[in-house]
Amino acid sequence: MASFRSLLRFGALGALAFLTLAGCGQSASLEDSPREDTESSATPQAQPLESVVQEVASKLCDQDTYTSRVTNLSCSLTHVTFGSIGLPDNLANVMVGITATNQQYPRPHSYEFSFPLSPTFSPTPTVPDPGPIGVAVDGVPLFSPWTQAEIRTHTSEMGELDTCGGHAGRGDDYHYHVAPNCLIDQLGEEHVDIEKRPIGIANDANRILALGWFIEANNVESQLDECRGMTDSVGTYFYNVQPDGLHDILDCFTYEVHKTSRDKWESRLDSSGANITGAKLAMTITAAYAQEFGSETAYVMTGNLKETLLVLSSGSTSAVSGPVGIFYVSPRCYAEYFEPDSGGFPGGTMFYEVVTSDCPTGFDFDSLVLTAPYEGPKIEKRAARG
Repeated sequence: MASFRSLLRFGALGALAFLTLAGCGQSASLEDSPREDTESSATPQAQPLESVVQEVASKLCDQDTYTSRVTNLSCSLTHVTFGSIGLPDNLANVMVGITATNQQYPRPHSYEFSFPLSPTFSPTPTVPDPGPIGVAVDGVPLFSPWTQAEIRTHTSEMGELDTCGGHAGRGDDYHYHVAPNCLIDQLGEEHVDIEKRPIGIANDANRILALGWFIEANNVESQLDECRGMTDSVGTYFYNVQPDGLHDILDCFTYEVHKTSRDKWESRLDSSGANITGAKLAMTITAAYAQEFGSETAYVMTGNLKETLLVLSSGSTSAVSGPVGIFYVSPRCYAEYFEPDSGGFPGGTMFYEVVTSDCPTGFDFDSLVLTAPYEGPKIEKRAARG
């Protein structure tokens, strides 16, 4: 098994079936089934006689294990259940630092999570496909590190993650692809390294910890199995995120995988009523925020565009770079870059569509539209790919 993790990193497991998603996070249903506080009694493979980790906290039914974003926490004899909107407590750094964006906005969702309290051991590890692998204790979904590309590539290495380890997917669903470093820092040393409480729950119902994040003496990297898991001194199995490097969460599931969440959300629509799934744009995001205007919310992102070929209203193209802004309020108020699906334009060409026929009073969109909008004949938009 010594080379198993290396095979994962370099994509040699490409023959494994990929999870068919509408794109990174089209609400990529984490879905239904979850775990309790009657500590796990299942035994993962052969147990060492003595673990280097003393008993970890297993209080999945304790509200103090979660942040204020987790609501309606309850436990039965078999499951722990809770809800969330899928957004971190602190939104200051959300989306900031991304250099390759699909122009999706972190919008509230309506998640319902349910995990078995006692995991069921599986004789064969399960390698996660691109998509959900669990949930963090702030109610934000956890995804595998892989992008939706045909060849497995790491989201961190592609510039798709913000400074907190996450981004919004094609369902405008914010999720972490690697260890949620901002959340871990928020939870603090007491929660993470002293009390040894989880920072998340995996879809096989095992806890996810971050031992060694604050206290080097707690570093367990050398003790982890091929899935990034191990047992504590009383036999409770858990995964441990990588404190350095790419901050991977887990490489495979040791136990039986469950569907652990359900979600409700509505896709954004353009002025023609078509779903907006977002075109990939070489934009470095420097700010992302939401503004409330009565019953409407304006989602805004600003940053810098790396040289991109834009279609001008005349039908010609021009390379553009520099400060840019995108926003979305409704099908009658938005500005975003789209990729043409016709016209014989070179790959990667974009056009900037601006619709402001019914923006809320007080929303200063003029200060955000920093590129000349396309106002020529209608151009068909390319659907999401990969």
